[in-house]
Formats: sequence, C-alpha cells, structure tokens
Amino acid sequence: MSGAITTTLNGVERTLYAPHPHQVKFHASTAPNLLALGTRGTGKSLTLRWDAHIRCLMVPNFRALIIRRTMPELRSSHLAFIDAEMKLLGGTFLHTTFQAKYPNGSTLTFRHCETEADVMNFLSSEYGYIGFDELSTFTLEQFLKISAAARAPVDAPYRAVVRAGSNPLGIGADWMYSWFVDKDVDYVEFPDYRPDDFEMQFSTLEDNPSLDATEYKARLRNLPEFVRRAWLLGERVDENTYFMDFHKSTEDGKPWHCIDIVPTYDGKPLYMVDWLTYYRAVDWGYSPDPAVCLWFVVLPNRRAICFKERHWKSTLADKVAQDIKSDSAGMKVAETFCDPTMLIKEGQDYSIGEIFERNGVPVTAMQNDRILFGYAIHEFLNTEIDGLPKLQILKPNGMLGCPDLIKTFPMQRRDPLHPSKLANGNDHWVVALAYFCMGQAPPSRSPLVSTIPPWMRPKRAPRNVATV
Repeated sequence: MSGAITTTLNGVERTLYAPHPHQVKFHASTAPNLLALGTRGTGKSLTLRWDAHIRCLMVPNFRALIIRRTMPELRSSHLAFIDAEMKLLGGTFLHTTFQAKYPNGSTLTFRHCETEADVMNFLSSEYGYIGFDELSTFTLEQFLKISAAARAPVDAPYRAVVRAGSNPLGIGADWMYSWFVDKDVDYVEFPDYRPDDFEMQFSTLEDNPSLDATEYKARLRNLPEFVRRAWLLGERVDENTYFMDFHKSTEDGKPWHCIDIVPTYDGKPLYMVDWLTYYRAVDWGYSPDPAVCLWFVVLPNRRAICFKERHWKSTLADKVAQDIKSDSAGMKVAETFCDPTMLIKEGQDYSIGEIFERNGVPVTAMQNDRILFGYAIHEFLNTEIDGLPKLQILKPNGMLGCPDLIKTFPMQRRDPLHPSKLANGNDHWVVALAYFCMGQAPPSRSPLVSTIPPWMRPKRAPRNVATV
C-alpha cells in the first residue's frame, strides 16, 4: 500500500489516511511478527490501527484485535478516534463490546490486558491480526500467550500476523529487544524461536512530517532525563539504568560515545599508524558466562577508542589466549588488564593468568569491585578532550567493531540494595571495559614529537662560531 485512503462525503473527496514512507514500509511487511520501534510522536498507534483497518476492509469476515495494557490507555488512544473513523468507513462501533464492524462482515476488537489473569480471556479466541500497542508494557508471557491466538484457516487468503508498536520504556523492554532487535533468545528455553520471523522497523520524529518536531522536542526536554532520552532519541534507558551518561549520539544526531567509522590520525586509519600503543582487557568466563576480550588504542591526547571485541564460550584458556594473540597481530600491545580471579590457581597447577602468559598474553590484574567499575567508566564517559569524549566505541565495521559492548551498555542496572554498585547481569563486556578504565593506560607517544622538556634539551652551538 502506497497511496492514501479516501472517501467521498457529500460529493467531496476526503482523505482518511495518508501514510508516510515509514508507515508504508510497515504495511508492506510480510513478517509474521513486526515491531515498529521508535521515539514518541512517530504515529505508531495510528499506523497500528490503520494496518488493522486495511486488512479488515480487504478480507471479508476478517477478525482483528488491538490490545493495550490498561483500559485508560486504550480510551485515550484508539477509542478516542475509532467511532468517527468507522462512520467514515461505512461501519459502526459498538461501545458496549468495544468492537468495530465493517460492511463486509469483518470486525476489529479493542481489549486490554492489565494482569496475567486477563490473558485467559484470549486463549479461546482466534484472530487473523493481533496488534500490541506499546509492546514494552507487556510481559513476555502475555505476548506469547496472546500471540498464540493469531491463527488462520488452512484455506484462508491471508496469513495471520502479529504487529506491535512501542517506545523503549517499559517493564518488557528487555525481552522485546531480545526477541525483535538483538535476536539473542535462549534456544534452550525457546527451541522453536526463529529470528527471521521477527522484524523491527525503527522511526524517529523526523519520519513524521505531520508533527511539529520543534515544539514537541521542547516539551519532552522538561521530562526526567531517562524518559526524555527514550521518547526523544529512542534510547534503551529507564530510571534504574546504571550508565545514564552513556550516549550513543547527541540530541542533534552527532556521534558521541559510539562512532560509525574507524578514526584517523594524521590522515591515516588508526590500524595503519604503527607507532600507536594498543591495550586489551579480559573478563574471564567459561560456561555459562563467556570469556570476553576488548581491544583499545589510546591516542597521544589520552582519548581511548575501543575498536574490537571477541568472546568465547566453553573454551579452554590456552585456546582463548592463542586467539587473542592471533587477533592482535601487528599491534604494539603494551598491556592486558584482566579479571583478578584469573591469577587464582584454585587447586590447579597453573592459574588462568599463567596459562595466558605461557601462550604469549601476559596479564595485569585489576581490582574486582562493582562500585569502582562504575566510577572508572563514568570518568571516561564524562571527560571531554578536544571536544570529544575520552572514550568512544566503534560500531560494527567489517572485521572491527564492538556490537556486544554497545548492546549491553544500556542493559546495565543499579544494584537495588546498593544503588552505587553495578548489578549482576549480562555485564561481561562492560566489566572488561571497567578493567581497562581502571588501568589508566598511558597515551601513545609519537616518535616525531620529543618527550624531553625544552629546558633539558642540549643547546646547539651558533653557526660560524668556533668552539673549543
């Protein structure tokens, strides 16, 4: 669908719905499960409702469902517009059953699911279309059980689909990102999960020219920071986010802590500058926790770029060390900061650290303190050098980049009992980063720049003057 939906009223043609490009893309998707994720003000609820309208108008006796978490949310969104829309579409809306009826026999029902017990109301139903509005407010159990009602007869001229719209805030944000964005679902728990069945489309305020973006942004800036960043920038943050100071980009779209391309020095990509000094950081794990290694370069002005990552599961220490050494070929690595437990033998003949050293990867143990982790990383995130942050992380770029570090950064939460501490969780990449930040790695030294202070340099004899 690419054109507008119109109707003729009293001889005058009236536009009911004129989708913008990002909405056209949503309607055109054939994915079994589709999520429209983005900032506030992109028309996600409108897109969802008209997606249902279109399907109901195209297929006679089609059954569609749109669901929100609470009834007040439903009343202030879809129910505020559906009555007028159905009159223009030649149908009716029954306020007692919250059901829209179309001239061709199709129906669109609006429901809410506030508690886990409410899920039982959907188990015996069957719909060709189920739309979750603000998906992040639902639990995974609610989503899976209600989605099971998306079914179609074998001879149906359509495929039953699940559609959703959401911003990053909500109790279900973590599972929503896991299923639709990161696609890192635990196959042991969900063996039938198929990543290709889950599509995500992202949109921002700029994608909705119908909205006065300047006025809307001004209103959002008065909200708490975590709400503003989620609604205005589409970032994955909430009030318990530990690294609230981690910004992928600035509010005007300028790259900040995350960069798209390999930085250059004196006109050359960093990996082509042979005198730069590199560092590594390792958080050890075997199973189920992974071993993680990050690679850094520290520029002469003390700015650090994390440009590469790798992780291993159920892999012995000698193999991990050999891979790290191989992946560091051509780099002048000065030091490898590590988890202090790597130097504990625990009844073995050799510690993990000693195995690393035997394989050409000497390590320097850092302190294992979840309060210090935060302090060290906060210092790097909040320090500006020459107008740029002290720490920047490269997005996936060919064989380089740190996708897992970038992905897990916003997932870090405060310890509920000790807010200054980093809570346990999927933190292996961030902990490795903390070891590097705690190491206070010295900057690279250009061979073209003398490190001897001017007052210590020997004076040259004047020309044409004899010396004794």
